[in-house]
Amino acid sequence: MSDLSKRYQEIITDIDGKISDKEELIYIKNKLSEISLVFVDLIEQMGGIIEEKIDEINQNQRKMELRLTNIDETISSIKKYVYGDDYLETEIVCPYCNSEFCANIGDEAELEVECPECHNIVELDMNSDNIEEDHLNRSCCGGQCRWMRKL
Repeated sequence: MSDLSKRYQEIITDIDGKISDKEELIYIKNKLSEISLVFVDLIEQMGGIIEEKIDEINQNQRKMELRLTNIDETISSIKKYVYGDDYLETEIVCPYCNSEFCANIGDEAELEVECPECHNIVELDMNSDNIEEDHLNRSCCGGQCRWMRKL
């Protein structure tokens, strides 16, 4: 805004130098100020409209996230019904390249999965009967991280 203020002052100084009649000078300065206030008011109105639209977008995003969560839970229930408890689709983040991918995990104690991006082998330790509960207990973040979560 300081560039705008500088430019405004330059215009006022230029007007001061060109107009010698004091009444005309005061009149022109007042009208110029009125025009400036109209533009400032317009900018504030536009800012309010933009803010309302952003709030609306945020609300819609929250609704969509809830819907996606419900869809994920439904799909998970269907997979569990179709494949039984032995099937577990797990999202994995590769520790080498940070690529996210899904793997189907069975009852094996230790599992090696190849990352589809960097082709490194990612070892998963599945020594627990309840993989998800074990991960929550060992996790530093209470299971909020994306390293491994049940889909």
